[in-house]
Amino acid sequence: MKYIKLIWENAEALSIAAAHYFVERSNKSIAETGRFTVALSGGSTPKALYQLLATPKFSRNIDWKNVHLLWGDERFVPHTHEDSNYRMVKEALLDHVKVPRKNILAMPTKGEAKDCAMQYEKAIADTLGKKMQIDLTLLGMGDDGHTASLFPGTDILNEKKKYIKEVWVESKQTFRLSFTYRLIDNSKEAMFLVAGAAKAPVVKHIFSKNATAKFPVQEVDLKKGTAIWMLDEAAMGN
Repeated sequence: MKYIKLIWENAEALSIAAAHYFVERSNKSIAETGRFTVALSGGSTPKALYQLLATPKFSRNIDWKNVHLLWGDERFVPHTHEDSNYRMVKEALLDHVKVPRKNILAMPTKGEAKDCAMQYEKAIADTLGKKMQIDLTLLGMGDDGHTASLFPGTDILNEKKKYIKEVWVESKQTFRLSFTYRLIDNSKEAMFLVAGAAKAPVVKHIFSKNATAKFPVQEVDLKKGTAIWMLDEAAMGN
């Protein structure tokens, strides 16, 4: 897999750079195909990006009516719950920009987790079509090396057929819904937003020579696209 590693002074500089990139890629995609599909991530670093995109400096340069928003993973809680990734994005971004309601494809969280995963896979297929390809997938990374809700030791890591799957996270004692590697790997681009000293041990391992595939994040392998790593100096151990 091709990847680009970009290092910024701090989390703020990283977020600003990511916001500029979002503007550029959205306009390029809309010019070429008429729309821009982006999968959103939870977490504090992506949240800072969404808050920037909501400001006039960036929002006025994005053709929001042709932006389609998906979620890469979701906690299995109501959308009004404080742990909900949808709620975080709504408060940070959606409440401040004019994205058509039909373009906002949140993960369902009512009923059984397995059924919700199936519903979301169908909804995504209706939006993306046969190619099942997302223009830009935003991803974070946990201190344990998980990305989306692909946690160490969970059965979703071995899923080959489904694009969306429910996953029981033992350490959290809860279900989550998540993209599988199959869907992430089919993205045109994936952008990892990683900031903070707590991430440094995993980052050091990932980018070390002869690194073994020890963490779920290392199994992301875009078929044709490029992975862009946006890191701050603290995450690099500097």
